[in-house]
Amino acid sequence: MKINIEIVTGFLSSGKTTFINSLLNESQVEGEKVLIFQLEQGKMRISEFNNSIKVQAVNDVRDLNEEMIYSIDEYNPNRIIIEYNGTSDLKELIDILNQKIYRECCKITTIFFVADGKNLRQYIDNIGSFMIPFIQSANMVIINNIDYCSKDNLVEGVNSVRQINPKAYILKVNNKYILRTALRESKVIDNGYIKKLRIKISNYKRY
Repeated sequence: MKINIEIVTGFLSSGKTTFINSLLNESQVEGEKVLIFQLEQGKMRISEFNNSIKVQAVNDVRDLNEEMIYSIDEYNPNRIIIEYNGTSDLKELIDILNQKIYRECCKITTIFFVADGKNLRQYIDNIGSFMIPFIQSANMVIINNIDYCSKDNLVEGVNSVRQINPKAYILKVNNKYILRTALRESKVIDNGYIKKLRIKISNYKRY
């Protein structure tokens, strides 16, 4: 079975690392080894709260190529999460992951885009050239901190996202402190019996 790759993008301080910690808590199942590449160093740190999570800091997307090859061979993960800055070039990352060496063993399953509700509409209007490719590619858009923005601002931001990507699932979160609860209640995270069975079969075939 191929290794699932999830990409988590968004601007600095949008809540990406908090989201990844919440995602791990809600979606990691028994026996699942997760390898995380951080291409951005914010104030928060990803929690390696069990021995099945390994975090690698990478300074530049161009360094990811060699780092991934080595780490996949060494760690043999079931799943890879890449934290990627929303001002970087998404195509550069996708081009790396589309190389034959990765296509044979990995597949991109989900792209998450994390945005701060307070400035979402403003960012789309003013620096859309950075944001729009990420929103267009996202399977899920997480609009964070909606407690701190006006109703009109939130509605405009959500409408803008829907115009850019009508198919994306939009998760509105009151604040970063309840991200984990919001993910659980959304019931869209893969953490059930089928995933547990898939991981067991995958690990059995490897060993």
